[in-house]
Parts: sequence; structure tokens; C-alpha cells
Amino acid sequence: MNCTKCQTEIPAARLLILPTTRTCVQCSTASKWYARAVITGKTTYCEVEVIKDEAAAEEMKRYDASGRTGWGSSLHRVKR
Repeated sequence: MNCTKCQTEIPAARLLILPTTRTCVQCSTASKWYARAVITGKTTYCEVEVIKDEAAAEEMKRYDASGRTGWGSSLHRVKR
């Protein structure tokens, strides 16, 4: 199947994951979401947090890259 905007072939893997898609990745208007695991109990419960706001996602990526320690979604190690 070809992209409806640029006419390039849509990769088979994209069609497998998104069978109703009509555009390639480059022509898609959807933005990437940021997903991360959040441990809400010391050892018993973990859930996935999906951040759709681009600015918030960038901030959380910085927190995640800074070497957060502990459990919970807002704990992080401060660089001094």
C-alpha cells in the first residue's frame, strides 16, 4: 500500500501494527507519546504512565535520564 500523501510504499511492519493507516511515518500527523513504568508500591504494583503533552514528556525524559532513585513517579536524583 502507498502513502496517500507522498505515494511512497508504507512499510509492512507499520501496516501490521496499524492496519488502517493510510500514511507513512514521515507524513503522519500523530505525535509520539512518552511511556514509562511507574512503581506505585515497593514491590507489589507497577503501571505504565503515558504522557501525551510534549513539554511534560521532555521534562519527564530529563528526570528519567538523571538517574531517579526510589519508587513513585516524582522521585529523582538532583545533580549538584
